[in-house]
Amino acid sequence: MTKSRRQHIRRSARPTLVGHVGVAVRRRKPRPAQPAPQVSQADLRRQEEIERELVLARDIQQGLLLEAVPRLPGWEIGAISLPARDLGGDLYDFLPLGDGRHGIMIGDVSGKGLPAALRMAVARTVFRHEARRGEPPGPTLAAVNRGVIAEIPQGMITMLYAVLDTRAGELRMANAGHTYPVVINGCVHELELTGLPLGVDGDSDYQETSAMLRPGDTVLLYTDGVVEATNSSDEYFGFERMAQLLAGRPNLKPRALMQSLLHELRLWSSAGQTDDITVVVLRRRFERLADELRSVADDVLGTERAAELWGELDLPEQGGTEQWVEVLPRITAVAQARYGRGIARELQGQLRLTLEEYR
Repeated sequence: MTKSRRQHIRRSARPTLVGHVGVAVRRRKPRPAQPAPQVSQADLRRQEEIERELVLARDIQQGLLLEAVPRLPGWEIGAISLPARDLGGDLYDFLPLGDGRHGIMIGDVSGKGLPAALRMAVARTVFRHEARRGEPPGPTLAAVNRGVIAEIPQGMITMLYAVLDTRAGELRMANAGHTYPVVINGCVHELELTGLPLGVDGDSDYQETSAMLRPGDTVLLYTDGVVEATNSSDEYFGFERMAQLLAGRPNLKPRALMQSLLHELRLWSSAGQTDDITVVVLRRRFERLADELRSVADDVLGTERAAELWGELDLPEQGGTEQWVEVLPRITAVAQARYGRGIARELQGQLRLTLEEYR
């Protein structure tokens, strides 16, 4: 340390306690408090107008999604999209293609809020224009990719497109960087299908794969907001946790499956939703009502208990809805005697819901 530096410290240290280094500080007069900026009535009216426009845009966006969900003979379909903000960048769509074929799409636009919602609207328009040509999923995604590059500069979109043959039960798919589809058919497994997201390379080709869906089989399509939902420790919900939930209730109908999954996500993400969440569920019904109702009992009671209950009651194998409505009180009474009121009420509710769907 230099001599001048030591002298400086000694001079500064005089007003302080021994062993401390003092620092001379010039006291300044406190600055007068600055008045808060005045918000004009015009600014307030403009803010209210923007909020009304956002609410209207959100309602229009959700209305378009809800209107898209079709009713297909022999199939059950459920779909839901929950934006993290007023407007979201996730999308799904359904499109009749003729000859018993139906197009099913799910996508995720990069970003959130209004910019993502605008890109989503353009992407949906491009998709519909190309999908109506009736080409297979691979060529359709390639055409959508070229359209996205032309219409949405600097916009990246993941998208999965599937064509369902409602008569044969075949689901043919191509994937542009989206999360893998999940098949539930006694076990839970992903269909690994890769491809570049839309908007990355105009020359991208997209490979196809197919799955044959038997009565009772379910397909789940979802955006990454499901598996990337985080808890208070910043842990992801993850695919394994989702797969365990699906495996525990393999016979759930689409609406109940979505409700169960969203309930678990809400419990996991106690701090709130940070990304858009979209889920599409497709299930092939059993041809016979008796088999459909038995699958409901399998889900509520478990396979062994359902077999015991069905065997004891000698239920109709070929009966229609009216016959099953007549025996429903008997099923409920026996289930309550065996397994308790709570399980019996759940079984009764699920069976009644299924009968209403078959009317």
